[in-house]
Amino acid sequence: MLRGSHKKYHQLYLYSFDRKHPALHEIDDEDFIGCWEEDGLAIVFFHKPKDALLERLAKDLGLTIEDKARVSYDEWGEGRKIGPLKLGDIILRPLWDEGPGLKFDPGVVFGSGNHPTTKLCLSWIYKLWQQYGPFKKVADLGCGAGLLSLLSASLGAQVFAADFNPLCVALTRKNLALNQLEKQATVVCEDVKKLVPFEADLVIGNLFKGLLLDLFGLPSFWNNRYYLFSGFSPAMEEELKRALWPKARIKGREEQDGWVIWFVENEV
Repeated sequence: MLRGSHKKYHQLYLYSFDRKHPALHEIDDEDFIGCWEEDGLAIVFFHKPKDALLERLAKDLGLTIEDKARVSYDEWGEGRKIGPLKLGDIILRPLWDEGPGLKFDPGVVFGSGNHPTTKLCLSWIYKLWQQYGPFKKVADLGCGAGLLSLLSASLGAQVFAADFNPLCVALTRKNLALNQLEKQATVVCEDVKKLVPFEADLVIGNLFKGLLLDLFGLPSFWNNRYYLFSGFSPAMEEELKRALWPKARIKGREEQDGWVIWFVENEV
């Protein structure tokens, strides 16, 4: 996340550790961006090279630095050429983009607004709000950078957001707070499968296929009426369709740049 004198991302300096450690989330340095955890490993991000600092920290914590890298922000992840996102009369702007609208820090996590699935979800949330809303409660499963939560909260919903990664949770909370919407959301760090069942007028899952299949297989997941699913390609659709709840029907579908979104209505 951006902090201190940093107002924009340019170069990213990455340090990969052999395992996770809570202290890697609390590094006291203005150039520290955050710590990403996955599969038991941890990657810390900085705006500037920090070899000496990280070597000392690794020694103190009994960790091993397994890799180092430098990459430009525009080339990181799904691509970070990030600009304003317009949805009807609502505009979401990265912190460095001047003008009215909702402000967000895209960070270094998924869901920065540049990937087709994020754009599709934002577009469909806005569209569904006009056709089926307003929605009082929205669940954002795998919240990433928190843009789907931010849009839903700005439209008046009480949001329940979840992600397994602490960096995503911290960034989602920051982006809600940037727009004085933190009281309209509960953001938790947890495996979404462990949070079922929950109540929401609209459930949003921009997730990878395996996790969608796991959720589809939980009867208690299907106690809500409207669902929005993305994060999969056309080649994955047949398998996902076979796993859908018997009373769930795909009411809308859109494809963009090889990615798909479904709007699903469940007979509850």
